[in-house]
This record gives sequence, structure tokens and C-alpha cells, in this order.
Amino acid sequence: MQNNKKQKLNLNIFFRLPIKKQEKIMAEVAGEANKDQLALVKRYEKQFGKTEEAGSL
Repeated sequence: MQNNKKQKLNLNIFFRLPIKKQEKIMAEVAGEANKDQLALVKRYEKQFGKTEEAGSL
């Protein structure tokens, strides 16, 4: 999955994979999503300034 970030996995094939392989793929996807989210937050903070954390009222 790491070789081609734009690669799409057929869900029928995914669910036929062994559980450990599914977990590995999901961990990779979650890691990439976390990196993307952090980059988005940093870009937002740079453009609009830092926001208060939720629940800090």
C-alpha cells in the first residue's frame, strides 16, 4: 500500500485477506490520515491563527 498512495483496494479483495494483513493496511491508512490531518491543522493555524482547544472554557 505504501508504494502507491493513490492505489485503491477492492473491498471484496480486502475482506478476503487474512486479519493480520487487514490490520496492517488499516494501520498504514490511519497513519497517513493522521499525517494529512496534522498538515491541514497546521495550514489552518498558519492562515487563521491558533484556535482554543475544545473543552477549555
